[in-house]
Amino acid sequence: MEINGTIIKILPVEEVTFNDGTKKLKGGFVIMREGEFPKPVAFELFGEDRVAMLSNIAAGIPVKVNFYADSHEGKNGNYYTTLKCLSITPLVMQNSSNITMPAVQYPQAVPPSAVNPGASEVSAQGTAGLPTDDDLPPF
Repeated sequence: MEINGTIIKILPVEEVTFNDGTKKLKGGFVIMREGEFPKPVAFELFGEDRVAMLSNIAAGIPVKVNFYADSHEGKNGNYYTTLKCLSITPLVMQNSSNITMPAVQYPQAVPPSAVNPGASEVSAQGTAGLPTDDDLPPF
């Protein structure tokens, strides 16, 4: 089964010891599912390889979760269901390369001679015709 949603919480990773003495890592996360009636959905990961998938996600990231439901009967006769995560795929924004921005016309740079035709051009020395400190008013 698959479901899309946004990660809202990463659950702490813990080491679980089974009755036979074997140990495995257990982790989990919660997403807020998409749709008309958004609800939180919790998933569980077992094993080092699956728990390692948590390192690539963070709260706020939209994801697609591939999972299966696992139910078992408790000692009291009640049934308990856990959603076991098989894979987590971050959803990327749609490619924006096909979005066209409107063309903006910027004014062209105007050469100084066009603004003030009487102004002298800068000579090869770089300062001919420009005012010097002696030409400026004394304030």
